[in-house]
Amino acid sequence: MKSTVTREADLNMNTSSQHEEAGGFYQDMIVLHASCSQEYMNLSLHFYDKNMHHVSLLLCNRALESMLTALYIKKERRQPISNMLLEEILRMFPNDSEMNVEPLIFIQTLSFLSQENSLISKMQPTHLMNLIKKADEFLLQISSQLELPYETYHSVFEK
Repeated sequence: MKSTVTREADLNMNTSSQHEEAGGFYQDMIVLHASCSQEYMNLSLHFYDKNMHHVSLLLCNRALESMLTALYIKKERRQPISNMLLEEILRMFPNDSEMNVEPLIFIQTLSFLSQENSLISKMQPTHLMNLIKKADEFLLQISSQLELPYETYHSVFEK
């Protein structure tokens, strides 16, 4: 399966020298991170189908991280220096947004699980699929907050 996921190092480089203003560069970075999220989720399902559940969950987690990075760039007008902390994620979502505590707890839980191969190996495939579906729902919610002129993320379960 051919993938168009860009290396993380490429995401952090200024590849957009034709942009003289920072706004265009940040917009490009937002779109790039959102596109990577889509690709990570497509690959997550591919590896799930191949019974490579740990890889599937890692990719699912990367999709969430990438989409959160896109939202961070939109809100802060800069790249995050390192992996975002829960506190930084909480600041991105106003109290009245659709993103309440449940998605944030889920994101942190998924991040933890993706690092624990022994736990993943004990999970039933249906439970793993439920996690992937929940991540897909949250990716749709987060991508809607990017407010781009077109839809940046499409559910991997709607064909």
